[in-house]
Amino acid sequence: MDSIALSYSLLGPVIAVIRPIAAFVTGLVAGVIENASSSFSKELHDDPPNLSCSIDGRCDGENRGAGDHGAGHILTEKIRAGVSFSFDDLMSDLVIWFLAGIALAGIINVLVPATWVSEYLGSGPVAYLAMLVVSLPMYVCASMSTPVAAALMLKGSSPGVVMVLMLAGPATNAATMTVVGGLLGKRTLIIYLGSIIACTLLFAFVTDLLFEAFSLRTGAATLAAGGELLPRWLEWGAAILLAAFMARVVWTRGPRKLLAQAFALESTQGQQPAESPCTSEMRSGET
Repeated sequence: MDSIALSYSLLGPVIAVIRPIAAFVTGLVAGVIENASSSFSKELHDDPPNLSCSIDGRCDGENRGAGDHGAGHILTEKIRAGVSFSFDDLMSDLVIWFLAGIALAGIINVLVPATWVSEYLGSGPVAYLAMLVVSLPMYVCASMSTPVAAALMLKGSSPGVVMVLMLAGPATNAATMTVVGGLLGKRTLIIYLGSIIACTLLFAFVTDLLFEAFSLRTGAATLAAGGELLPRWLEWGAAILLAAFMARVVWTRGPRKLLAQAFALESTQGQQPAESPCTSEMRSGET
C-alpha cells in the first residue's frame, strides 16, 4: 500500500493503477504456469492460525477468530491500533528503504545527464531491455524504486521504462534467484523469471501505448503538474511532518535495529538454509 501511495504522489494516478494490476497479473501467470507444468504434489501442512488480538494483545485468542476480536473492541480502540501500526510498525519497515530511494533519486537527478537517460533509457524495446538487465539483479523494494523511477522520468525516461524498474526490481534480486533455484529447482526458477520478464515487458509496452494514445502527461510534465495541486505551505508542512515521524522511529528503535530489520530478508536469502524435512521433501519432489 505504501508503494501505491508513493506511485500516486510521485508518478500520477495512471501508473498508480497500472502498477498493482501488473504485479497481480505477473504473480497469477507465474502460479498458473507452475501448477500446470509441475508434476510435484505433496500434502499441504498449514501453520496454525494466529488467533492473538492485533488491537491490544490482551484478548484470549485460543478459541476466538479475528471477527470475535474486532467485535470485542470499540471503534476508538480499533482506530488507535491502526494508527499505531501505521506510524510504528509500517514506518519502521519503510524508513530505511524510503530514505535510500530518496538519496539515490537525488544522485540521479543531480549527476546523471538527461541526454544519457534519453539516449539509453528513453523509450522503446531497447530501453525496456536495458532497464530489465539493470533491474533483475538489483535489491530494491517497491518503496525505494518509486522515487528512483520519478527521478528517471524527470530525466526523460518513458513511463513504460520506469514501469520495468518498479516491477522487475522488487520482484527479483540475486539472492532471491539463488534460493528459488536451490529450493524449488531450475525449472521453477525459469518459470519465475520468465513470467516476470514477459509480463514486465508487456505492461511496459501497454503503459507507453496508453500514455501516447490518450496524450497523457509523462516524465517531468507529470511531476511538475503534481506540484501545482497543493500550496507551498502544505507541501513543506507535510514534508516536515513526515520527517518528524521518520525521525521518531529512528530515535525509538535505533538505526542499528532498523538496518538489521531492513536487510533481514536479504541476509536470510543469502545464507544456505539448513536441511529440514520440508526442504528434503522439496528436493526429492523436484528430482
